[in-house]
Amino acid sequence: MLLLLAGCFALAGWRITASVLAIWGLHRLLHWWRGISIFIDGMQVYGKAKPKSFKDSASHSSPRRKGRASERTEGFMTPKSEASEDFVEWAPFWPSLPCGPCAEGSTSPFAELPSEAEVQPYWLQCDAFVFDVRNIGYKHSREKIPSQFALYECVGMDIVRDHRRIDCIMDRWDSGDLPANWPGARWEQSWKVPRVLVFNCQVPYTAGKIFGSYPDEDGGFSILNYFVLSREASALLASNAATPALQLWKRFVEEGVSTKEGISLKVVGRVEDLDKHEVPESFKRFNNKPVLLTRSATVYKKRLPEMLEIDFDVRNWNYPTRAAMVSYHHRAREAEVEIGYLLEGKADDELPEQILGCFTVNNMDIMAARWLT
Repeated sequence: MLLLLAGCFALAGWRITASVLAIWGLHRLLHWWRGISIFIDGMQVYGKAKPKSFKDSASHSSPRRKGRASERTEGFMTPKSEASEDFVEWAPFWPSLPCGPCAEGSTSPFAELPSEAEVQPYWLQCDAFVFDVRNIGYKHSREKIPSQFALYECVGMDIVRDHRRIDCIMDRWDSGDLPANWPGARWEQSWKVPRVLVFNCQVPYTAGKIFGSYPDEDGGFSILNYFVLSREASALLASNAATPALQLWKRFVEEGVSTKEGISLKVVGRVEDLDKHEVPESFKRFNNKPVLLTRSATVYKKRLPEMLEIDFDVRNWNYPTRAAMVSYHHRAREAEVEIGYLLEGKADDELPEQILGCFTVNNMDIMAARWLT
């Protein structure tokens, strides 16, 4: 190498020699970068994945269940509400994600799961009080308390996918087809809050790149929630006694945007038995902790005053978070996850916070998403 450099310097001078050195250095740097792997908290976020070998493969795979969930011997200790048994399930793409496991001996709508899927996902009602929210005086005390009742009740869910990201899902079904009121609830346009609330969580199948745009070919999948105004919120609005959270929700509907500086939308996930799942410590730190939905969120107001849709795209989250979701999505097949949406209360007149809507999801196999086209 030294002889080659000396020859270049003698024949072409120092400028060309420096250029050769720079090109060679860049080549070596690129070769080194392609070969490295980056780990954060024990999780690989960059580089080629190395094959894993498991001593007990049974603990890392779930049996395919058609129509019912296997009996559980441990799990959630929090009670589930019994006041919502008389609601009418509504989902325009049913039965992509039905309410509750299929009863023993009955015919499952998932008799034929997509070939990539291993388990049948389903959802359940969830009590808002299992989530910790900011209390009055939070700025100084940092105190959190269990949430009051949810402002909206979940009446249905879907998990669907397409070749491109699914935006504004309300355009995919008849505008006249909407869920019924929650039992005992009513709605008036003058209240200036929607009767129906739709959430569209847009999730990619790959982590994408650390830098640059996301690959268009990864259309990903959407987890869809359909909520209607709750009986308790309806009664408060009818008597002109809205809670601080309801007042904040009215302002959010009017503004139609989630920002860090203004009104901020948040999502919080909770797994009660997280310790039994093999996930990084960083996952446990975020258990029952909210995540801001600002830059990733889009609000669609075209069907107000009766319906509002909020989409949020995980592609806009930071790379380590996306990589974690891709690397550990198989754990969702084994867990029961409670998820809630809420608005962030900043000043005391916006507190205490209150869950906007929540639900429980079981056996979330992302490969079970149904194709829309």
